[in-house]
Amino acid sequence: MTVRGAVVADLDRLSELTRHYARYSRSAAGLGSVLGGVCGLVSYFVGALVPLTLWSRLVLAALPLVWIVAKELLQRRYYQRYGRVEELEGAGERRLRVFLTGFVAVVSAVVVGFVLLRGSSAVAWWEAAGYVAFVAATPFLTWWFLRTPLEFIVGVFLLAQAAVVLGGGSYALGEQLQAPIGSAALVLVGLKEHWSYRRLERRLGEVGGGGR
Repeated sequence: MTVRGAVVADLDRLSELTRHYARYSRSAAGLGSVLGGVCGLVSYFVGALVPLTLWSRLVLAALPLVWIVAKELLQRRYYQRYGRVEELEGAGERRLRVFLTGFVAVVSAVVVGFVLLRGSSAVAWWEAAGYVAFVAATPFLTWWFLRTPLEFIVGVFLLAQAAVVLGGGSYALGEQLQAPIGSAALVLVGLKEHWSYRRLERRLGEVGGGGR
């Protein structure tokens, strides 16, 4: 191989590694996805099978926020600890995100408007406030943090479950079946992403070692 060919091959290799590494700034969350799937399964089955007390309702309501914060920290502090490299969002991905967020925004606006206009004497004021707060926040959290279809499925369920349990209810077993299915899939995807990242780390180490 000529010197020029070797340089081109090295640049191609670095470009591939950079694109792979950049995925962990947006579309790949690794252990963050695993945590999201676990939170989804816990929220679904605890909400459906366990008698809920005030504290258990508060824990279920906190799960989506805990997951989002942990996912963002893992992406920024662990998976991008060698430097921030942003993944570019494709046009198709952005259109899908706009559509999904818009759909959630419409549903949230209708629900919040209905609750505010109709009112409810069946629940305490703080329960109604918690319900409305989570429903109103869902479109914003969807746009900012739920970047893949699986994250959307699990994240929207977690936020909806948080609103429902704060409002005094919960989803029954057999309802919202996309939640446990999507959560299990998210765990598997997250494990695959994490193993892929570990292989990427070794390849980055080889590149660094070759440069010394």
